Amino acid sequence: MGESKKRWGAALLAGLLCVSILGGCAPKENEETDQNGQVAQEGTFRPSDSGMTAMDRYDFPYMGLSAVLPAALLTGMDEKTVSMQPDQAVTSDGTALVYAFLSWNKLTPEQRDAEVETMGDGYDRWLKSLERIGTLGVYQGDQVEQLDQITGCDEHRALGQSADGAYYYYLSVNTKAPAELVALVRQVEATITDMTPFQGESAFAAPQKDFTGDAVGPFTTQDVNGTTYTQEIFQGYDLTLVNVFTTWCSPCVAEIPELEKLHQQMADKGVNVVGVVLDVLNEKGEIDPTAQAKAQQLAQKTGATYPFLLPDSTYFHGRLMGIEAFPETFFVDKDGKIVGETYSGSAGLEEWTAVVEQELANLKGGAQ
Repeated sequence: MGESKKRWGAALLAGLLCVSILGGCAPKENEETDQNGQVAQEGTFRPSDSGMTAMDRYDFPYMGLSAVLPAALLTGMDEKTVSMQPDQAVTSDGTALVYAFLSWNKLTPEQRDAEVETMGDGYDRWLKSLERIGTLGVYQGDQVEQLDQITGCDEHRALGQSADGAYYYYLSVNTKAPAELVALVRQVEATITDMTPFQGESAFAAPQKDFTGDAVGPFTTQDVNGTTYTQEIFQGYDLTLVNVFTTWCSPCVAEIPELEKLHQQMADKGVNVVGVVLDVLNEKGEIDPTAQAKAQQLAQKTGATYPFLLPDSTYFHGRLMGIEAFPETFFVDKDGKIVGETYSGSAGLEEWTAVVEQELANLKGGAQ
């Protein structure tokens, strides 16, 4: 099909546990690019929006960890007085974790409202300016002696080891941070679970396979609430934006309210929005009830009225296989054919509106 990908120039995505999807759109002729060949996009964003969404429970299979946060800490995240951020390091060959952790950081009003340039190191500088409260993470054995430097904390409570003894779990706090916030992190309830085998950037994607087709159907599947859908979901619209995401990906979650606005505003123009949530199915292709409940809760909390579909048994005829990073978004016409560009990374309403209008114009222009 010769499908190309465009990557959003969003420093917002730095620090994802699962992937690194920094970068701008594929360069056009005569556009200025950086040293990586990415477009030097202009604009700003609010980095406080990159914090992970408050949820009743967090599950991170490849960390071998789940966590429940105290209500007051979740309230701080909702009010953006606290930012929950992920971080990780992998081995040089990309085959294993060195460490991965969640951190909680105090936000001042200035840090909450700050805006930084989309390109450049503004996000990194903003993140480093935050006062660390505590972390919850998993570390290879040889990293334990460096916990102070890795976590930015000075007190570490051992939680246990992975089944193979290769990794150690710690809940850490920075005792110099405000005492009331430190007390909340100490109340985090962590459970060590079986670690999913690490598969690099595509640790949670469907089985790796290059997609060479031009359509996603026919198919039969259901959404996270059990409603059945087929390829007919595309027939009532000229263009459907298909957003592939996971419930543990914070930029994915942060993007959903923006996509809901797009869904409401563009329906009259013949545009639909469909979500596809990959992590509700386990490695056997069976529905995981815990993950399903989490996806249902996510739809409720974000106000999404568009469906969150599960992959069908063919993974939409292979289109969902081999995804490199989350979220990934592509477009489908009313006949179920994949059209236009593929976009890696999250974006806001303004960016998506411009993209959709261009894709819609290209589609209608090609039909003439």
